[in-house]
Amino acid sequence: MRDDKKQRLFELLRSNEILKIKGYSLAYDGGGIIVDRAGHVHGIWSHDARSYTWISPGNTEPRFRTEDVRSAVLYTVVVLAQT
Repeated sequence: MRDDKKQRLFELLRSNEILKIKGYSLAYDGGGIIVDRAGHVHGIWSHDARSYTWISPGNTEPRFRTEDVRSAVLYTVVVLAQT
């Protein structure tokens, strides 16, 4: 993931009030941004040359792909607010 893309997504996710209320934390990893709650990984964002990709635990292929950082945040909030 390019650093500027990773940084922008990380900042938006970190400042999201719903994720804060739900108790999610974020961390950088060599491959992307890890979304965690209570010691359990709920997903990892990465970025290739064109798009952000979301990989859920137990999957090897992305479950969601978007070129827009705000769509990535919205997807994260919608999916994780249900848990």
